Amino acid sequence: MKEDLAKLLNECMEYASEEDLHSLGQMLAGMRKKQEDGGPLLGGVFGMEWGEQDETLTLTIPITPLTHNSLGIVHGGITATMVDTIMGTLANRALPSGYGAVTTNLNVHYLAPGTGGELTATGQILHHGTKTMVVEGKVIRSDGKVIAHSTGSFFIFKK
Repeated sequence: MKEDLAKLLNECMEYASEEDLHSLGQMLAGMRKKQEDGGPLLGGVFGMEWGEQDETLTLTIPITPLTHNSLGIVHGGITATMVDTIMGTLANRALPSGYGAVTTNLNVHYLAPGTGGELTATGQILHHGTKTMVVEGKVIRSDGKVIAHSTGSFFIFKK
């Protein structure tokens, strides 16, 4: 397996453009981060950074060729992943030990293209019941423009 991967890596690097090499480096750095931190591969590959701003949880990613669609803007699936991640994290943080929450419905309204240097997702819980939660999220680009607004429903379960 390792020999096959090494061969594939060498072939990819041989024919790679600078943009390809940047994306490959980002993917490999994400794998390395997962190995070191034990976090999810997705977070490492996309360079997800967590923070708190004015008591609000934030999730930020850099805009790179790895996040682009064929039009050279952030792929809508990346934006949806960001809001699902921030909203799911908020839902799970609000639960007592021994409980979890999973997405049952996700609505994303795309309002502007994902361009600039980075995107930041934020969210807030709108309803916290005993079996479900409703959470709102948004994604904002570097210039302050909201590019997506989202709502999600989450099912609460005992682990």
